[in-house]
Amino acid sequence: MRTLAMALALTGALTLTATWAAAQEPATADDGPRIIEVTILGMACPFCSYGVQQKMKRLEGIVDMEIDLNKGLATVTVADGKDLSNELLIRTVKDAGFEVAKISRSFESEFPDYDREK
Repeated sequence: MRTLAMALALTGALTLTATWAAAQEPATADDGPRIIEVTILGMACPFCSYGVQQKMKRLEGIVDMEIDLNKGLATVTVADGKDLSNELLIRTVKDAGFEVAKISRSFESEFPDYDREK
């Protein structure tokens, strides 16, 4: 019984130490949610944003999405390790009947930020 209690206490101490050590690690650029912001031109009503949302929801890797109709901004959260190419995002928005003005990411990506004006 005493050995079991000692083993449980040691396991608890190791778990706390590992948790504390993980909390002490410096944050990296990829900590936190992976957000892609897509500025969309031409959305004027709730039906517009609904159409874009329905098209984008079908893309693999999206875990959450919000559209701010007033700003013309789709904020897309992608799963850890996932990313969506600029071409895929542009084509998806175009299929919904609109144009992409900008794409920016909150994480390091193989795809550069996109700005239609440049």
